[in-house]
Amino acid sequence: MQYVDDAIGRLPPMAEWEREVRIDHVYTEAMLKFCAALGIPPLGELLSSESGRIFCSTESLAPSHDLPQEGRAISVWVRNVNLEHQVEFHYSTRHVRSDTLRSDLREGAVVSIVAELHAQTPEALVFRPLVMGAPWLDAGQGQPDFEVTWWAHDFFENFVEDIDEFSRVRDVPTPPSPDAMRQVTEAAFKTCLARILGDAVPHDWGGEQSDYYCAHLHLNGRPATAAFLLKGPAHFAPMGLNHLGKNNDQIVRLAREPADMLVVQHCHDILPPVRDTLRAFAVQPSRPRRYCLIDGRDSLRLLQAYDLYDCAVAMGGTS
Repeated sequence: MQYVDDAIGRLPPMAEWEREVRIDHVYTEAMLKFCAALGIPPLGELLSSESGRIFCSTESLAPSHDLPQEGRAISVWVRNVNLEHQVEFHYSTRHVRSDTLRSDLREGAVVSIVAELHAQTPEALVFRPLVMGAPWLDAGQGQPDFEVTWWAHDFFENFVEDIDEFSRVRDVPTPPSPDAMRQVTEAAFKTCLARILGDAVPHDWGGEQSDYYCAHLHLNGRPATAAFLLKGPAHFAPMGLNHLGKNNDQIVRLAREPADMLVVQHCHDILPPVRDTLRAFAVQPSRPRRYCLIDGRDSLRLLQAYDLYDCAVAMGGTS
């Protein structure tokens, strides 16, 4: 509260409505600093570990068409994992300051939330939001750490051609299907990835949280670290959450890496639940990071751009 009081005390004179908005921002900033300092997890990690009471993440909420102007409201999480309980957010609409947020809650939207578990009923886990609003592109440094032209991307999402070291991909058209990637094993793709990035090929070990970690990528000329989750053609089919480990926890472990960007690569298409889950873990309001999905078509483009497809096929090995 001393931090909050000091920040409010530094506000210049302004209209009362503007002052209320600025005070809301002070409380929001204090809450996000709290979450960052204590390592408050995203909702998916909280649910998978079944421990803890507070989460901080960016999630999809279902429409609440009957959202009242006054009184209590309920928004339901659009879940992408199998749970015994529905996840609900109970809140007072009196504290919904923005007409845009009110409209988003009515229609359903992607929302950044810090919330505390309030109760568990036979049907639902009930959370009370402490902070709820649109994801914010400025990660708190005063100036965005990326080019303004990237603001059109979906909340910190990057594509394979945005990575400077993969820039030749821009000259390769997207193939009609990922079928050619059926011949490229995970080990072969990792070897080619290391070759493109000028790295030694990392060896697998039981305690790894990612399949590949790079400390010297560049995004629009600026250095960045990246952690990769790689999936070969052992299951040559579109990637759903059931592809991500026995407990669907590989993205959870990927997000624990100290990386600026989280990357999921697959030899086939990548389904929306995987994209939503990766975004939820990457775009934590208290620790926003970039994320990238490289599906089978983009994987093939990458190999072709650097003349490595035939080499990858020749490597063989395990998937």
